[in-house]
Amino acid sequence: MQHNKTKKNLSEIKNYCEDSTKLLLIFKELLDVLNLTYINKLFSKSKQKGIDAKNVFQILFSLRFLDLKNIQQLTISGYSKELCFKKDVFYEFMKNPLIDWRKIVHLFGKQILQLIIKESEKEENPFPKFLILDDSLVAKSGRCIEFIGKVYDHCLHKYALGMKLLTLGYCDSKSFLPLDFSLHNEPGKKGNRGLRKKDLEKQYSKERHENQASYQRVLEVSKDKITTALSLLARAVKKGIQADYILVDSWFVNEKFMTEVRKIKKQLFVIGLMKTNRIITYKKKNHKASLIPEIYRKKIKYSRKLKCHYIPLLVDYKGVEIKAFWIKMKGQQNWKMLVTTNTSLSFIKTMEYYQIRWSIEVFFKDCKQNLNLNGCQSVDFDAHIAHFSIVFMNYMTLALRKRIDDYETIGGLFRHLKEILLEETLIP
Repeated sequence: MQHNKTKKNLSEIKNYCEDSTKLLLIFKELLDVLNLTYINKLFSKSKQKGIDAKNVFQILFSLRFLDLKNIQQLTISGYSKELCFKKDVFYEFMKNPLIDWRKIVHLFGKQILQLIIKESEKEENPFPKFLILDDSLVAKSGRCIEFIGKVYDHCLHKYALGMKLLTLGYCDSKSFLPLDFSLHNEPGKKGNRGLRKKDLEKQYSKERHENQASYQRVLEVSKDKITTALSLLARAVKKGIQADYILVDSWFVNEKFMTEVRKIKKQLFVIGLMKTNRIITYKKKNHKASLIPEIYRKKIKYSRKLKCHYIPLLVDYKGVEIKAFWIKMKGQQNWKMLVTTNTSLSFIKTMEYYQIRWSIEVFFKDCKQNLNLNGCQSVDFDAHIAHFSIVFMNYMTLALRKRIDDYETIGGLFRHLKEILLEETLIP
């Protein structure tokens, strides 16, 4: 089910405001509001060569706003004169397996989320809160990158070199915050990740120990995405993230996922598309989902508001009771199937809530186009974890600023403030 293309704000990091607010002040305001004590303690574990790790992080955090794509560009820029250490310090920091980036992103995001919730309390008629799960291809060009392989691109319908970035985000209908992620490869039919033997032999590898933060990240790489998605979700709920619905695409809508979500939190409902080749039970009769519109033509309704035909049925799917809606939008030939585990939810509300899932697609697009999400080409897996973590925190910073200023999008802010930082530096 495609997003309505006529809807505005298809980008959160493009064509923002034209005000004169300086990015330096934004970071100063952020540092004044956030308590980074615990985060700095986590960085202290990675102190190397007498250099304070939090200063290294501050510089890496600022790269995107300085219009610098990577560390190499920093070292050949005018800012290099202000550095008191060489580029190797940055590379060693990124590759450090002791840094618990998952915990750092959580501590950072938790405070950003608290500020956004504080802003939302000022609004009338509060909207439900949503968790959103989706994955996106992170394309790479180097076959020597640790754990790299060919993964299937569902957009282009072909295999590409890279990894899948599975992301869990939070959305209250106005702001999207990326909370957690995992990286995955695909074994391929021959178990070689789609690569030749000599490519696999040339791949970088290093030994990690159980007491290192990156050890668990490596274990996730070969796990199936459903299991890992449930782990991301359970961790978020345990950390106190409050949400009413989890929005997913058809990949995650199966009996295991829906059953386990209910175990994680009873009042957390699933909304997502379901493939119409599934067998569902209606009034004790089994049917292939794709045949329902033909069998129950008399139950077809029309929504003037959404300009579509739909069939609402309370059905059973492998022991899970769900509310299912067969939907045919204007101009479409095929029926789509949208389901929810909240059996009391109306068709209009289900559609309204599911459209919020589009915010994670916008997030991926913005991060790739504006925050250089695909930019890390290090052969070390730990460097990629660090890179994605910093990009997530960059995005959260802009999302907070957008929410406080209440602008239509936050894209122009990124572009405008990037120009400001070409004149003023954050480098200590």
